[in-house]
Amino acid sequence: MPTNLQASVARWSATFFLFMFAALAVFAQSDETAEADRAFERRGYFEAAREYVALYAQIKSDVGLKGYCAYQAGESYRLHHEPEMATEWYDKAIGLKYGDRDNRVFLVYGDALRDQEAFDEAIEMYARYENAGGDSQVAENRIEQADLAAIMIEEPESRYIVEPMVLLNSASYDFCPTFTGKDGDELVFASSRESSTGTAEDPITGQAYMDLFHSDMDKKGRWSEPEPLSNTICTEHNEGSACFDSNGKTIYFTRCMEMDGSNLACDIYFAKKQGSGYGASMALGIINRDENDSSQVGHPTLSPDDNILIFASDMPGGFGGKDLWYVEAIDGSFAGAVAQNLGASINTAGDDMFPHYRDNGDLYWSTNGREGLGELDIWKAEAREGKLAWAEPKALPFPLNTANDDFAISFREGAEEGMFASNRVGGKGGDDLYSFKLPPLEFCYQAYVYDYDTGMPLSGATVTLESKDGSSNSFTTDSEGELSLCDGEIGEGMTFSADVAFEGYIGTGDVVTTEGLTESTTLAREYLLKEIVLNKEYDMPVVLYPLGSAELLIDASVNSADSLNYLVDLLERNENLVIQLEAHTDSRGSASANKKLSQDRAETCVNYLAEKGIAAERMVPVGYGEDALLVSDAEINRLPADERERAHQRNRRTVFKIIRFDYKPGE
Repeated sequence: MPTNLQASVARWSATFFLFMFAALAVFAQSDETAEADRAFERRGYFEAAREYVALYAQIKSDVGLKGYCAYQAGESYRLHHEPEMATEWYDKAIGLKYGDRDNRVFLVYGDALRDQEAFDEAIEMYARYENAGGDSQVAENRIEQADLAAIMIEEPESRYIVEPMVLLNSASYDFCPTFTGKDGDELVFASSRESSTGTAEDPITGQAYMDLFHSDMDKKGRWSEPEPLSNTICTEHNEGSACFDSNGKTIYFTRCMEMDGSNLACDIYFAKKQGSGYGASMALGIINRDENDSSQVGHPTLSPDDNILIFASDMPGGFGGKDLWYVEAIDGSFAGAVAQNLGASINTAGDDMFPHYRDNGDLYWSTNGREGLGELDIWKAEAREGKLAWAEPKALPFPLNTANDDFAISFREGAEEGMFASNRVGGKGGDDLYSFKLPPLEFCYQAYVYDYDTGMPLSGATVTLESKDGSSNSFTTDSEGELSLCDGEIGEGMTFSADVAFEGYIGTGDVVTTEGLTESTTLAREYLLKEIVLNKEYDMPVVLYPLGSAELLIDASVNSADSLNYLVDLLERNENLVIQLEAHTDSRGSASANKKLSQDRAETCVNYLAEKGIAAERMVPVGYGEDALLVSDAEINRLPADERERAHQRNRRTVFKIIRFDYKPGE
């Protein structure tokens, strides 16, 4: 990724600057390296690499200076994003014992290897850096990142599909995509390709100065050949990193003015749409510059309501190299607005750049100030209630982030897809555009319906699925008693009730949901239906009563009200059933009192079910008193004293029988 805010925007840290100044203080006094050093200092890495390589060939006896030139050539290539060339020159520097002079050569050598996904070799170099007296915490962090990146590539955790934009990418730098147009079918991005407006060579990249290019997507999803925007936007200077207001009528973009081979004067410009082109572009004026102010301003992105513009800058008052700042519109205009820092919850001591304010309020940006997979990684902070309120930032997963630079993400409105830029392995140019999309989760609902007693499949059973909004669909099981819905019928975030019915059987069902699921899942359910046998006792959850009482027993061991809800569910699912509720007592007390008590208990159950909406004519309460004990008095008397009460309690029970299955609601 090229330098400056609209290009590579200084991916180095304050530590690197301190190192560079120290290195230059030692060697810049040499007339032989002065020109190369000046090119490097002003970030003209293409030019600097060429100079250092030429000097290396000329130096014969000064091993220290030769090692310095090799190292500086490696640095120039690394910062120019040519890691293969960088490793070649770092290797030469190490061979000349440059590591004895500066252990950082091992660290950056490791970074260049990591950028080529040579993770094992990179880890070895990080270890050499630490053994040579380097910062152990830095080395350990790099080793951990390399290990994690290697694992992610081998076993990616996310469902994102990432593909290079082959028809849009060039052998040059292509980056900072942004969508516009009514349906997000227009794309604007920055590029240094040969068709750029400027004819001069950028000393930073060795290519043409950047321009903004435009491409349209046809009905088949193909993008047209990119063309530069109008000459009011594209100039002989560097233009890049654009965004549009919500109606696509105004473009905001970064322009870095070329000044004596340097591109330090970066500002945000804007222009109004005029027909198929744009009117005159004007500086937004976030900074009132004087000759002593070299602050860079760029990477604009607008809030969904167009009232807040977030951008990147190294202006004073930040937390690190480049921070994210914002200005708020006053009466629809950013003129005169005072820039404010987004704060420490977003910004870091590193570089925080390339913000993207998504239409749902989420904020995305790239940073090298947090632990990730590589240098620049893309991070996300989900929107929360309130102005500029976001949740704790999270790094996007592989393959959106890699061990290389990943930045400038942009979403199509209302979709889990878009584009971003990366200099990852396998690209076509310095930076390339990559599309991404998050395919929908795939869910299957598989129901297996069997006879409870025989285990035989029930072919032709009806499975009715009813969603929260009341819509329902019915299906039948096949010859194996199976129903399989796997062709998109079950979507994300769905909850539905399943009712399973079969002629002559007690229907059942449950609630099935995909809410909260983050992976494609098969929701398999097995339903065992009991055949209806009249006047047979059916098992049900235990309903118990205190001694001598018709109240439902609710204590730490049993909740009889919850137990009766089983019958509520059963009768609601099987609207044709009429049941007899039978209550029993233990043998203590008189037979007549127990008869009355059991009748009261049966009626307590019926009343509970009636309160839950079950029609009274579907329930017959019968009290059997002590006539049908499960445990006889003789058996109880033989039990230890501490077990007798539990045996009596077993006799104080309630069961149900089906006495009819021809009930018709409403008749």
